[in-house]
Parts: sequence; structure tokens; C-alpha cells
Amino acid sequence: MHSTETRLKIGAGVRKRWEKRRETKKAVESCCFEWKNLIAEASRKGYVGQEELQWDSYETLDEKLKQEWLMSVDQRKQMIKNPSGKRAPKSPEQRRKIAEAITAKWADPVSLCF
Repeated sequence: MHSTETRLKIGAGVRKRWEKRRETKKAVESCCFEWKNLIAEASRKGYVGQEELQWDSYETLDEKLKQEWLMSVDQRKQMIKNPSGKRAPKSPEQRRKIAEAITAKWADPVSLCF
């Protein structure tokens, strides 16, 4: 068993070591963060003569796709309201032939049996 004084010394040493680790980790994280920002800024600007990249390009494309989707939904709604894919109107001759065929079918008792 360690004495109380030894325990306090050990505890102080452990706390000191953890504090030093925390400081080191914080320094490394801030250094990495700065490097990431520098690299990102350099890649955004590109070489001399290249066009500058836009950081919000994902959001811009996402918004554009949403707008296109909404427009397609509106177009589908319009097609449902005003269907332009109707059949061509039948001529009076075609209507007469259809009416005769239906009349003949109704007049024939054999064709009415299910």
C-alpha cells in the first residue's frame, strides 16, 4: 500500500501528464485545422489562370435539382389536368360503323350470352 503522500504525488503526476496530452492534442488539432483551411483555400483558388471554384457548388446543384424536380411535378400535374395524349377524333364514317357493329351485337341473342 502507498502512503497518502505518495498517492497525492502519483495523482498530481497523472493529472499533469493528462493535461500535457490534452494541450498537445489541442495544438495538433488546431494545426491540422489551419493546414486544412490553407489547403482548401489554395485548391479553391487553383493555379494562376484557372477559374476559382465555388464552395457552395453542392448546395447550388442540390437547389437546381430540386427546382427541376418541382417543375417536372408541375408538368405532370398539367398533363393530368389537360391530357394531350387523347386519341384522334373519329370520323363520322367510323362512328357509323361502330354504332352498326354494336347494334348488330345487341340484336344477336347468341352474342349476349356470357
